[in-house]
Amino acid sequence: MLSEFEQVEATFGAEKATDLRKACRYLLRNQFAYSGDRGAATVYNTLTDARFRRVADELFDSLGYRVHRNAEEQWVGILLDDDDPSSVPRLKLDETIVVLVLGSHWQEEADLGNLLDRATALTTVNVLHERYRDLVQAAGKPAIPAARFLDLLREAEARKLIAIGDLDRDAQDREVEIRPMIKLVSGSDALNRLESYVKAEEALVRRPSGAALMAALSSDTDTGHEEDA
Repeated sequence: MLSEFEQVEATFGAEKATDLRKACRYLLRNQFAYSGDRGAATVYNTLTDARFRRVADELFDSLGYRVHRNAEEQWVGILLDDDDPSSVPRLKLDETIVVLVLGSHWQEEADLGNLLDRATALTTVNVLHERYRDLVQAAGKPAIPAARFLDLLREAEARKLIAIGDLDRDAQDREVEIRPMIKLVSGSDALNRLESYVKAEEALVRRPSGAALMAALSSDTDTGHEEDA
């Protein structure tokens, strides 16, 4: 791949080659780039530029990733493209459920025609936590505290799947923008998978925590993204 980057530099200049390297590192670190985020416009523009798409795609392909782009929603991201389950990192149980809660909320808003600009869904931390709490309590499991739930949302935000607003001190709540990329990591059937989890937990109450989710989903939600070294 070194020769391809050298060719970019020779043809389009050192600045463009640097932009391409930075853009690729950004995706490896964050998984997604959303052009509305601060500092992400150059990353998005570089990775969607027809002059550089092939080089970027071949680089990520060599690492086992497939590049996904959506011009209308203005995002680009990578998912592991590997048939070997052992190569895909697993989310913990609570992390998996939070991702599915985000995905199911986005899908419900989409089904109701309530998506906003660039297919985003707007909600709040408290609404999402209540939804999560109702789900796990229906399955007979204790809910994680609100502070831990916010930490898990922050992890999703680090991957650019959502954006969390500032604290509204009067409401003691924060707005959450759920972005359409969530459907790639939660699956298009997130709501059905959550319902399957609840039913499986009810049927397998004597099994260790997490066993029902494994039975319902066959495996934890794949992140499609390797952890940073």
